Amino acid sequence: MEQITKEYKLGKTVVRALRGLDMEIAAGETVAIMGPSGSGKSTLMHILGALDTPTGGTATIDGADLQHLRENQLVTLRGKKIGFVFQTFNLIQTLSALQNVELPMIFQGLPRSERARRAKDLLGRVGLADRVRHKPNELSGGERQRVAVARALANDPEIILADEPTGNLDTESGSSILALLKGLSVNDGKTVILVTHDPEAAEIADRVILLRDGCVSAEGRAGGEVTDAPSPGSNPGGRHVGEDAGVSAEGGDEGDSHA
Repeated sequence: MEQITKEYKLGKTVVRALRGLDMEIAAGETVAIMGPSGSGKSTLMHILGALDTPTGGTATIDGADLQHLRENQLVTLRGKKIGFVFQTFNLIQTLSALQNVELPMIFQGLPRSERARRAKDLLGRVGLADRVRHKPNELSGGERQRVAVARALANDPEIILADEPTGNLDTESGSSILALLKGLSVNDGKTVILVTHDPEAAEIADRVILLRDGCVSAEGRAGGEVTDAPSPGSNPGGRHVGEDAGVSAEGGDEGDSHA
């Protein structure tokens, strides 16, 4: 991410969700992205996941420039390189755990027998070998999130992008999911990116990136120590020089629906 900006127009108001953000995440790294509401986390997550493209700057994933990819190319990139884990699980209630995990593989054209074999293997890996035929409403919150992690791994992506993965879980289930995600980085070389408010979730990260007013305000390294590392164009507090936080001259606040 180089000098990334993202603007939304709401009537006559221009919401500046990201403001010259710079960020680099290495292959195999576990990174936690944190910040208060309105700091730009959700907007950044959408760009990191190739779900949206920036207004300005350069965003690349493994050398692919997102701004210059057609929609079908973005779909292919998401399907092959990125696995998503959501706070609300986003499982299809009418499908079994096995069928939910199989679903991403259907869009990649894998044969049915291969889909079933891989889905069973993945559910076994996340500790749900005895739950493959259960539907989401027959599973606990922790089990549903484990299904979501297995689904994220369906196409063997290089990047796992987890949005508040412990937000709807109790402490024990959340710790189990965090250990599972960390293992994907340590044991499988996956790049794991957590977008979270949870300090305990951030503890598994190799690095913590703090956002404020659409910019990187600080980075934490080595045991959670935080050092100032503002994005260019920002003051040490993360506010873009000469700008009010998150709004254009026309006024208006940056809401959570955008960042």
